Amino acid sequence: MALLAGSVGVTAAPTAHAGSDCSLPAPGRFQDATGSATLSVIAVDAQCLRTYRLVSSITGERLFRELPGTPVLRTGSAMLDGLYAMAHDDAELNKTDQVSDGSYNFGNPTPCPGGCYITGKSWTYVWTRDVSYSADLGLAAVDPARMRDTLLFKLSDRRDGSGDTQIIQDTGTGGSHPNSTDRVVWALGASEILDWLPDGERQSFATKAFDAIRNTVEYDRKVVYDPTDGLYLGEQSFLDWREQSYPAWTKDDVAPIATSRALSTNVVHWSALDAAARLASGAGDHGAAAKYRGWADSLATAIRTRFWLPRQGQFSQMLTTELDTAPVRRYDALATSLAVLTGVATADQAAQAVRNYPMTPHGPAVIWPQQQDIPAYHNNGIWPFATAYLMRAAAKVGNDGVATAQARSLVRGAALFGTNKENLNLLTGGTDTEINSDRQLWSVAGMMSMVQQSVFGVDARPDGLRVAPFVPAQLRVEHFAGSDRAVLHNLRYRGRTLNVELRFPQTSIRQGAYVVRSSTLNGRQIPAGTAITESMLGSGESTLVVQLDPPTSSTAAPVPVDTSAKEALYGPRTPAVRDVSVVDGRVRLGVDAAGEDPARVTMDVLRDGSVIAQGVPVTSTWTDGGSAGLGTDSYCYSVRLTYTSSGNTSQHAQPNCYWGPGYDRVLKVAGDGFEAVGGYRSANANGTYYANWGNAPGDRLTARIRPTVTGDYLLQADAAVGKPINTGVGGGIKLLRVVEDASGAVVTERPIAMPNTGSWSRVNHSTFVDAHLTAGREYRVELVNDRTAVNMSYFTTNAAYNDTMGGHFNYNDVFAIKALLKKATG
Repeated sequence: MALLAGSVGVTAAPTAHAGSDCSLPAPGRFQDATGSATLSVIAVDAQCLRTYRLVSSITGERLFRELPGTPVLRTGSAMLDGLYAMAHDDAELNKTDQVSDGSYNFGNPTPCPGGCYITGKSWTYVWTRDVSYSADLGLAAVDPARMRDTLLFKLSDRRDGSGDTQIIQDTGTGGSHPNSTDRVVWALGASEILDWLPDGERQSFATKAFDAIRNTVEYDRKVVYDPTDGLYLGEQSFLDWREQSYPAWTKDDVAPIATSRALSTNVVHWSALDAAARLASGAGDHGAAAKYRGWADSLATAIRTRFWLPRQGQFSQMLTTELDTAPVRRYDALATSLAVLTGVATADQAAQAVRNYPMTPHGPAVIWPQQQDIPAYHNNGIWPFATAYLMRAAAKVGNDGVATAQARSLVRGAALFGTNKENLNLLTGGTDTEINSDRQLWSVAGMMSMVQQSVFGVDARPDGLRVAPFVPAQLRVEHFAGSDRAVLHNLRYRGRTLNVELRFPQTSIRQGAYVVRSSTLNGRQIPAGTAITESMLGSGESTLVVQLDPPTSSTAAPVPVDTSAKEALYGPRTPAVRDVSVVDGRVRLGVDAAGEDPARVTMDVLRDGSVIAQGVPVTSTWTDGGSAGLGTDSYCYSVRLTYTSSGNTSQHAQPNCYWGPGYDRVLKVAGDGFEAVGGYRSANANGTYYANWGNAPGDRLTARIRPTVTGDYLLQADAAVGKPINTGVGGGIKLLRVVEDASGAVVTERPIAMPNTGSWSRVNHSTFVDAHLTAGREYRVELVNDRTAVNMSYFTTNAAYNDTMGGHFNYNDVFAIKALLKKATG
């Protein structure tokens, strides 16, 4: 790939506007093996605002102009200035007063009070994660009021009139929350908006944000937080097409996804707790502030401990499921970047994770390694918004090589395709992916972020605006070597106008990043790191001039992976543990290597979330010599494969557990043994169950069990919820309560998820609840409705969802309630 910048020629425009550059730069050009583009200034108006023509060999011609009242970039590079202007034009096209989606109100328009941003040309609704990441990346700085109103569209109280305003989890896997839990990313966007809003608007939004964030984190603490490992459960943030980034065995059974721990989702839970602590402090609720700060600190420690892979110098993408909580040796660009930018990663972890994240010739893959036999979208995909986050992370740790690589990827995608596309195919560099959209909102924000947050280093915080530029020398050489300055005009900060001017020294150094020497605000020198407040800016237009010194030491970006080499790009196919048996007093596994050549891979064996054998030869059977405790422990096994040539590792095999001879450690009460309130008994090929059950407040199912062994058990239900697996807002959820019959003591109670199964004839397992049970005592295991056991259909906003217009949906056909003995203790 090569970036070709036009030579800088200057022709004076007839009319000049104070503080602006009215010159006409030479056309900017981009070319690589996949195509070429030329970006030219074809007109300059009396206010020095330009009209651009972008001509691409792939997409043809586009005309756009700089808009009055929006920030304007002047670097001497028509390419950089123009692509930044195109991002603002794309954002303007995404503005609307009403939104629509086929799943809501039967596709009819829904008003968006105050005005919203739609998600993209092909996505004409507001989605929580998209708008939240867009706000955090760059759009909050451009139009904080519209971003505020767009985020407010994603809050809702309960349909029963009881209040409890929460952040809405969009339609998704298994019926949405609690299988997917990254709605808390809303707090990341809200925090950025609060830092940009003017004084008169900030407090009102802060009050609403605190109420919603507090209610959401308190609810999630009861439903999706695991106090055992200190992490939150739920699907990865944004990587919500499970075949793309999860093992294939989750395709038709997503309860393991609901019990997984994802790096990205845990970091955004941290962001929500951090926001709750800050907002509580601002509201004078110091007790709540201390509580949420403690929760956030504990979560940060758990993330650093559980997800970090020291040998790889990377954060793991996820811990796959409840029965196998070992971190996968697979990575996620967004999650890695968020861990760095939030400060959840330690300084050493941050530097390593940014330095080691794999690159391809066209940019960073959003996941690594890729999965075989899966089309391009998240898999084999480059997403500009994730690229922009990685550029921010690189700037934070001072890695000019990685930052430059991200900038090249962002410039290439926007220049060749004449818009800010949703994603790119990393193999072809094109837009040949499963789903794509023009002017995708978070891609638009990512282009703005490259300029505003990374290059100019503009960072709004509660106490003021900080400016810490990070300009890689390579980026300047490729685009504006002939200019002695770069200026970001008309940045609106809390109702004030600020121009930021970077002045470059004469230097021949072509590597590293420029260093800040000094800064002056309206001609007065200010110390490095000064927080610029509204009072310092005053009511007029202000200018911050940052004098830069020559670049210092450079860090090289990773050498791009050869995408034509299968084992360099992909992980091995997912293996399987076919069976678990006992031979001569030890557990023996039957292993299926999924067609991989045993000569090209090695195998790791995992037991109960720990690696017990690493890099061993792949064989059809493997005996666990350390399984002498099988008399008391119900071991659960998984395996993974690694290519010896590249180190790329497969997904983990679906866990297979030893539940005793003849499964005698599984206590099961089938549907014909239930005591039931609500619904009616029915039967099909899967057995006896209760149909039309679970939606009414008083519905209850009770199973009585009497263990013969004292120990730690996993409680679970077998159920069908016949809505689609990949969408919906009404996945099954119930409170599972275990009560000792004789004393009436509650042993445990916790919500369980019974995700959509796609058909009422398909029965899957629910998530688990832990309980310690004593031999000889009788227990009632109850499934009931409860205020904590609600899905997104219980919230007012989803009264417009087509499937739940008539009321909430929480029906579950329950076939069995089970207690699985995991470890005997007495």
